Amino acid sequence: MNLKALITLHFNQLSPELQRAAEYALQNSSQLVVVSMRTFALSAGFKPATFMRLAQRLGYQGWGELKQALIEELGLHDDTYVAKARKLVDQGKTSSLYSEMITAHESNLLRTHDENQRQMQHAVDLLEAAAHTYICGYRASFPVAWSLFYVYRLFNRKVTLIDGLASDSEIYSREFTAEDCLLIASFAPYSRESLQMLQAAQSAGSKIIALTDSPLSPLAQAADCVLLFSTDSPSFFPSIVAGLSISECLMAMLVARHGTEAVTKIENAERYLKTSGAYVPPGKS
Repeated sequence: MNLKALITLHFNQLSPELQRAAEYALQNSSQLVVVSMRTFALSAGFKPATFMRLAQRLGYQGWGELKQALIEELGLHDDTYVAKARKLVDQGKTSSLYSEMITAHESNLLRTHDENQRQMQHAVDLLEAAAHTYICGYRASFPVAWSLFYVYRLFNRKVTLIDGLASDSEIYSREFTAEDCLLIASFAPYSRESLQMLQAAQSAGSKIIALTDSPLSPLAQAADCVLLFSTDSPSFFPSIVAGLSISECLMAMLVARHGTEAVTKIENAERYLKTSGAYVPPGKS
């Protein structure tokens, strides 16, 4: 059971002081995993012993065990890409790896389906209400962001991809307003750029839709709407299959919401792609 679930389960049995400490821990989990208990307690205005008691009331032996559990939950443990790659080589199980990968994808998709049924409609509502939508995802999250942008742009002109080319992200973030929406994808380890965009959107009062891997991720804590996807994989690198599935579902739901207007815009875009030569006619190369 993750930290949020544990706190929810025990919350009513906690003293008022421990309830406040638990709320602070959830809201500041990204800080919790990188500082000492004393530093974290001082920043929260509590005595260190308060957080020790909280950890024990949640079933941990102490603060260190709680912190380690959260680190693993956020995907910030020392199981690096290199360590995972070496494990693949050491195991030498190439014959079964294909099936294991597909099985992992299926499991990720099922979990993603179960976690997002309610939030998907909320995401559609926020995007529909936005004066302009900005989309971003850095490094390994970029394919998810690009997929969202490419498809959304077929039927909505008020969409911008923040790609970080030439470190130009501030060109877009300085334009954020309270009427806009930031659709941001990121999973652990979270990129510095994604957190900068998140802070810029918060400062501007923009709505934030986060596609991320944990309800305790820095993105999830700041977002108005959270769409979760699992990145589990037997490979050395996290899987983005479930993240891409969210993007496809979201775009399909938006087209259905837009109705005939979306169909007309898609038709115009498709016609241009054909007449401009971007698409190769059937039978030609």
